[in-house]
Amino acid sequence: MGQYFKAVNVSKKEYVDPWYLGVAKLWEWCVNKEAGLFPYLLRKSNESGGGDISHPDAKYAGRWAGDEVYLVGDYDESDLYEKAGNEFTNISQPLVEEYNDFIAEKTFQLKPTGS
Repeated sequence: MGQYFKAVNVSKKEYVDPWYLGVAKLWEWCVNKEAGLFPYLLRKSNESGGGDISHPDAKYAGRWAGDEVYLVGDYDESDLYEKAGNEFTNISQPLVEEYNDFIAEKTFQLKPTGS
């Protein structure tokens, strides 16, 4: 079994479902391309130079920059893992769709497993 981890934004009351992505343990988050969602969500920039977001309707790029964000385990005494799943908005599907549009190269796109 083991401890499972969920990406949680307390400020916006949002989370990324690890089961949708197929990564749940800390080790899995660290060694898989799904971790690329974090720089995408945490991006902070006023410009769109080469390699940056060029789509004007990007809703999730930089969305979590400056927010209270955690990769929280289900064993954590804060109960934030459970609270997020019950009270926060799951942004996994639209986030992955937008992220994959940005990445463009199919080799590096995420292939969600569903929840």
